[in-house]
Amino acid sequence: MYLMAEELDRADSISEIFRVVETVILRKLGKHRPVMLGVAEMGMRGELVIGAFHPVGSTLIVLNKTPLERISKASSRRLFNAYCFHMLLHEYLHSLGMLDERDVRRMVYEISREFLGPEHPATVMSSRGVTHYFPFITYPAPGENAPNLKIEIVKDFTQQSVTYFS
Repeated sequence: MYLMAEELDRADSISEIFRVVETVILRKLGKHRPVMLGVAEMGMRGELVIGAFHPVGSTLIVLNKTPLERISKASSRRLFNAYCFHMLLHEYLHSLGMLDERDVRRMVYEISREFLGPEHPATVMSSRGVTHYFPFITYPAPGENAPNLKIEIVKDFTQQSVTYFS
């Protein structure tokens, strides 16, 4: 019934997950923007973690390696893919100019529900938070700054399969 859910669940790479994000945004909003993907070791400060961010005005989305590694080791591919979809969709909406966090969170839920179904883990994450599946993942307080980062750009991440942990 929800074909995008099947495609997301089958994805073998971040590139394939991002293609699902691009597809749902194109279908829902009729928008597309080329972006670069970066990964950075942002770690966790106490119980807080930044899962991903988009520097406003750039074409960059940066994912935090720490939760990617922990989630990939501690959960199924379906949950890992759902987490990545959730993070990438959120930041991709920012890259399209949606800057209000409440609007972006609402849009992530609406898109996830429409294209993946109400019971899909990505939809559940968008309504209950990623801590529903991953209690060790929380968000920083508003206004907290990201640490000084060394961002690695993932080359051609939308054109070919990319694995992170090689």
